[in-house]
Amino acid sequence: MNLLAIPNDPTSAYYRNSEEDFLSEFNPKDFNGKRFFEQVYFLNWKDYKDEEYFGVKSLSFLENKEEPLKLVKDIGSGEIFFSYPLFTEFFLEEKEKIINRAKEARASIIRSFNADHAAELGILVKETLNLPLVVSVHNMLRVTDSIKYADSVICISDCLVNRCILEYNVDPDKIVLIPDGIDMNLFYPKKEKDIGKIVDPKYNKKYKLLSVGRINNQKNLEKLLEAVKFIKGELKDVCHIHLGVGDKQNLDKILQLKNSLGLEKNSYFLGGKHKTELPFYYSWADVNLFPSICEGLGRASIESLACETPVVTTYYPPMTEVVKDGYNGLTANPHDPKEIASKAIEILTNNKLKGKLKENARKSVRKKYGVEFVMQKHCENYKQLLK
Repeated sequence: MNLLAIPNDPTSAYYRNSEEDFLSEFNPKDFNGKRFFEQVYFLNWKDYKDEEYFGVKSLSFLENKEEPLKLVKDIGSGEIFFSYPLFTEFFLEEKEKIINRAKEARASIIRSFNADHAAELGILVKETLNLPLVVSVHNMLRVTDSIKYADSVICISDCLVNRCILEYNVDPDKIVLIPDGIDMNLFYPKKEKDIGKIVDPKYNKKYKLLSVGRINNQKNLEKLLEAVKFIKGELKDVCHIHLGVGDKQNLDKILQLKNSLGLEKNSYFLGGKHKTELPFYYSWADVNLFPSICEGLGRASIESLACETPVVTTYYPPMTEVVKDGYNGLTANPHDPKEIASKAIEILTNNKLKGKLKENARKSVRKKYGVEFVMQKHCENYKQLLK
């Protein structure tokens, strides 16, 4: 039994992931510890050639990538509003090739890993090959009418479930709530002597702040940097590290802002890191700042809490599904950098509060978001569709 997966990113974007982390998403283990699918194939228009990563074979197509890639960028920047269809016309130009490539997978089921371009491609293949289609909804801003054509819609948060039902009239019986799964054997508190082998000791100031995520408008990095400036003004000896990638335009913009705020010696953007390094950065930090405007759930919050690092995040759901104010972190108005700063300062300077948040952090996410539990949920959903 094979899976035809349509990922959100080019295969190369997953090279940061370990084998277990990568396969847990695309080929989950059942209760016997066996991979659910014999073989997984990617149908990936973002790849320029066929690739293979940890046994997953990526089938490339689409000669003209420039226009759809620009469309992806414009959607991400907010220049184009999400609707359905947006990408189908590009796929129809190579429909025969796409179907032939899809047939190579000899798949029993299709899984689209977003509700825009992946869903549209999944619909085209589903309608031609008459296979069940699962569409994942990961992002509050990236939902389209395409989800109505899925046989199963996986939402990672209650917020997304409600949106799919209320705004897109999706049959509740087709929706399955399955959150992001985190490898708790990878994400756990690291010892100080081990942290120093990964995180350069030059960043070791008295107060250590971390933020993690793609560099785009959604992550609210402008307000985050303004908050760091306020924290620096109150506590002086502060270091902030951001981990995440972004296109040159967004990166240049945020670095210019950082310098204009006088944070050249306090805030450092270190790019993307391999998944195996992330737990050391979370463990290094006193506080993880995560004031996103919008998320599907907030994976970085879960990873941080698994490493016993308290989180200051947005008081909007779904971030509040993970971070419980006063229990494992604090919440703030994402548009008010002074409030974000004050919540971080409260944790940094109140040892009793910090100790309480750290004590509750890991146990608040260990079971619900543990990858073993999440993989079981996916396997159960696949079994239902294949009956």
